[in-house]
Amino acid sequence: MASKSYLHAAGTKNYTPSEALTQNRMIPESDVWSIGVIIIEVICGIHPFEGKTQDETINNIKSGKYKALPDYIEGELRIMLEGMINMNASLRPTVAELLESDVMQLVAAIEQSKEGIEQKQVNEQLSKENNELKTKVKSLEVEKEKEKQKAQSEITRLTTEVQHLSAELVKRGPIITSPKEEPKPPQIPKQVPSSSPISFKAEGIIPDKQIVTQSGNKIIHSNNNVKRQTVAFNPIISEGIIRFEGFFENHSVWNFIFGVAYSSAVFGSNKWPQNDENYKKTICYWNDGNLRHIGDWITGNSQIEKNKSIAMEVNMNITPRTLTFFYDNQEQPVSVANIPSQIRFWIYITDTNSSFTITRFERIQSSSAKGVSGSKVFQWGKEWKK
Repeated sequence: MASKSYLHAAGTKNYTPSEALTQNRMIPESDVWSIGVIIIEVICGIHPFEGKTQDETINNIKSGKYKALPDYIEGELRIMLEGMINMNASLRPTVAELLESDVMQLVAAIEQSKEGIEQKQVNEQLSKENNELKTKVKSLEVEKEKEKQKAQSEITRLTTEVQHLSAELVKRGPIITSPKEEPKPPQIPKQVPSSSPISFKAEGIIPDKQIVTQSGNKIIHSNNNVKRQTVAFNPIISEGIIRFEGFFENHSVWNFIFGVAYSSAVFGSNKWPQNDENYKKTICYWNDGNLRHIGDWITGNSQIEKNKSIAMEVNMNITPRTLTFFYDNQEQPVSVANIPSQIRFWIYITDTNSSFTITRFERIQSSSAKGVSGSKVFQWGKEWKK
């Protein structure tokens, strides 16, 4: 015993061994005694040295008097517990002996088994959660693919719709940006709208009646000269959708031309329609199909043959106002936008006995211009470039 360390007793008296109570000393075997008491109390539900009073309990501990263990505590466990609470400290098992006992080995195995079971349960739970997570990820991937397919389908639908709209725009004509509005000339009385076409009486403004004359709706060149003559027609056009239509006859040598002019343009005798600064105020459609205003000659419209119908249609109801040409009832691809707010139609003839007959000069309810493939739009008042 000389090799053992001795300490003064401390702790709860009910769990203090006899040597601590009688000799006020603690040794390693004292802890074995206390643990034995606690184990018995846990198994049996009662302190083995318990008396009716605290003092009686302490006296029982001092004298080593304890209640007999119940019969269900048997074998090595019974021997081990009785040895642990032995009054004689030297007869108590050491901690090492306790750990090497079959009982403690079994307890350790049970604990390890519990830990294994718990670990297995944890692993199973983790595996379950992992599988659930994989299922969710797969579900999200499926949803993502569905959304992707839905988006692709919507893109295809929108692309098709854009293509249809583009085709419709081609049919209706080019999109024209609104140019700067020119100063408005003096207003003229507006004509009353009608549900049916309104025909106009074409009154030719003839510079020299020795060169051309008007007979009804026909402008006729004299038979004794080939002088140039441009004839503009009243009334001045300032509103509505107006169509001017007719055909040329007996032109075998010289050019013939038609077009529109700003209402202030004045055409002189034996002059080209664009003379005297009128090139800024006129649009000329030549019989070879070229258009002329300011700048380059513009090709693209049809060449005009004698006795074939030509037509000009102005739309004064929209912004910008537009001029569209027709040949043999076919809309021509080159048109003009931003025409003046007041215009006149005009024709030019020069061959002897040549003529132009007006077949239609009227207000219509809706535009005939629908747009054609390869349409080009040139702006009035701007320099034209090929």
